[in-house]
Amino acid sequence: DLVLVETDWVLSCLYDWTREEIADAFARLLQIHNLQFEDEDRLRHSLAAVRRGADLSDELLVAMSRIQGCREFATFDTAVTKRYAKFAFVPKD
Repeated sequence: DLVLVETDWVLSCLYDWTREEIADAFARLLQIHNLQFEDEDRLRHSLAAVRRGADLSDELLVAMSRIQGCREFATFDTAVTKRYAKFAFVPKD
């Protein structure tokens, strides 16, 4: 997942790829039989959210937190708190 997040950053920031282009590229990587990912289902779910405008790293973090049994997710990213209103919150003082 860390490699995917870094690749996402490089493709978007250095090469100006759109979220859709990055999601398409990662989806093609999922089709290669000898590549392994930490969790293909989590990645597929996260890529679907990216296609709807989400950030890949945020989606992977939220999904991993839920898998680990977290009941809440603290973040300063208000887009995440809107998308996951019952799970994510902005910490207060």
